[in-house]
Amino acid sequence: MTNIKQAYTPRKIVDSGLFFSIPLYQRLFEWGEDQIIQLLDDLYSSYKRDKESAYYIGMLTVKRTESSIELVDGQQRFTAMILLGIHFKWNDFLYVSTEHDNILRLQFTAREEDKKYLEAKIKGTKCSFLNEKMENGLNYISKHLKKILQNNSGKDFENYIFEKLTFFLSELPGNYSPMELNTYFERMNTSGKSLENYEILKVDIIRRLRTDKEKYTLLWNACSIMEKMILRKHNNEQLDSLRNRYKNAMTEIIQNGNIDNAFEKCQTKFDIEEEDSDDNEDLETIPKAIGEIEINTENPYKIVKRRTDEHALLTFPEFLLQVLYICLNSDISKHEVGGMTVEGRLITDFFDVRKLCDTFEWAFDKRGLEAETFMRNLGLYRLITDYFIIRMNDEDEEPYPFKLYKVEDKEKMKVRMYIAMLYSASSPMTYYMWMPKLLTYLECFVSTKNSLDIDAAEYLAKLKEIDNEWHPERDVVDKNLTYVAIDRYWFWRIDYYLWEQRELFFKKELLNVVEKYVFRRNRSIEHIAPQHPKDEFGDKDRFYWDDESRPEIAVKRDCLGNMVMISSGQNSTLTNSCFEVKRAVMQRYASGNGAVESLKMLYVYSKYKSWSLDNIDEHQRFSMNVLKYSYEKGSDKWNDFITELSKTSAQ
Repeated sequence: MTNIKQAYTPRKIVDSGLFFSIPLYQRLFEWGEDQIIQLLDDLYSSYKRDKESAYYIGMLTVKRTESSIELVDGQQRFTAMILLGIHFKWNDFLYVSTEHDNILRLQFTAREEDKKYLEAKIKGTKCSFLNEKMENGLNYISKHLKKILQNNSGKDFENYIFEKLTFFLSELPGNYSPMELNTYFERMNTSGKSLENYEILKVDIIRRLRTDKEKYTLLWNACSIMEKMILRKHNNEQLDSLRNRYKNAMTEIIQNGNIDNAFEKCQTKFDIEEEDSDDNEDLETIPKAIGEIEINTENPYKIVKRRTDEHALLTFPEFLLQVLYICLNSDISKHEVGGMTVEGRLITDFFDVRKLCDTFEWAFDKRGLEAETFMRNLGLYRLITDYFIIRMNDEDEEPYPFKLYKVEDKEKMKVRMYIAMLYSASSPMTYYMWMPKLLTYLECFVSTKNSLDIDAAEYLAKLKEIDNEWHPERDVVDKNLTYVAIDRYWFWRIDYYLWEQRELFFKKELLNVVEKYVFRRNRSIEHIAPQHPKDEFGDKDRFYWDDESRPEIAVKRDCLGNMVMISSGQNSTLTNSCFEVKRAVMQRYASGNGAVESLKMLYVYSKYKSWSLDNIDEHQRFSMNVLKYSYEKGSDKWNDFITELSKTSAQ
């Protein structure tokens, strides 16, 4: 049988002479209209954007048998390709020519009726058996192609699918028993595991490397596991020893650019093969072959259980794009964001993880990026991220711990919370506003100081400087901080400074609650005085927003002084309740487990026993001043703020 190569299209399948079978343990074809339409729309978008670029449909996990290639995972996608072949009448794709006869390229184990149905559809004859899912799939294909092609013949698009619809084959070891294959299939589908586009990218990058492909493959595998540190603490190893290994690895890459020597000096091969560490039971060892995409066959329940309690802030695809952004020496200025591109590629395309492979292909082919350069940077910035950037640990009392950063003082806690604030206020499309500059700053520090002992106050100042470049003080005045237009970032910023200056803003009995505050990605805006007042506690009298004789009242409803940001669940609980009811709920949260979702909200309900239009005005001034003073420098600035606040309250 022809050797399995890395990537296939319908054209390459025809040329290769491969044919496939669906084993008995596989479920029947289940794709519905949504999946068919999504596939065709994605194909057509790719075709319209660049007819020469491949469209990747993913990975098919297979096992070679004596008579065929058995589809262990991926039969839904392959069957969809067969249905496209039937629609387009690709007989060469649908049949494999042998010395004696033409046989169907897709065979079914112990499912003779499905085989007869497919043959009848290919030949245009009647069949006594109807595979309803496949029949519907063919109808969806025909109907949607007419819609997107309209009056065009579609021949060019058909050729694009035949030549560019690309998938990868990952071959399982030949010694898997039928029971093991069935177990593997169940695990894959129970866990919802599907091909990650970074696995496809891995194949392309390894192919582009000129040397040391096996070692760079190990590096990639280690970096891709964002749930774990790239260098692990060995059993009985002191933390200082682990820190020293991180330092040696970073400085070796920075000074000599040698990723291999960096990790050899640490006496570890990315800790993948360390037998004395209990963290590494699931990690793959040396790849079976360079360029193959490895599939982890470990029980997915074990993976999920272990990996949900700790992870890096960014996913691996998100991290890859941040490193690529650094490699291209990109620097998007704020005033350029509207129509700006990243080195010739739209921001929305560049940071779209779904377009990861296209973005890297463009960077390599159009921007001249070298695979070795990228891989060295990947290793370096992953080390820096592990050491200097907080990790999330959802089960700990402190959900944003530092694993290695050595300083233990109040300034370190501020660094932790500020990074958490930036993370909560960001998205995959906006990480570039702070992550790349932070990583390059930390690289520069390690390089010039030959040390990892960065002063926490200096670290915090740099974080604020980076953040303030994107959210300058003038935005507090210039931007419309009202309900419809407000950037939710400002809520997180207020909460950070209320936490940082908590001893000034909160009474002693609440400090314990404030100190436990955790930044979360809550995005639901709650009006303190309800948008639709009820007849309780005189709400309709206090807040009659539609009073035409006082149009300024409606402005108060949607101003920053009358808004907080909480979770959608808590918002649903509080919606349209009067201030007194909301305050009681807030007090219950604060006095219970100490978990509050907004320090701004805690401040309001701890300071005010009732809510009025005058209170809204007062809290509006307070909120705006918190933002204003957050840009001030000097140790006495917040005391000045409190003095000013006291004078205002006295008036």
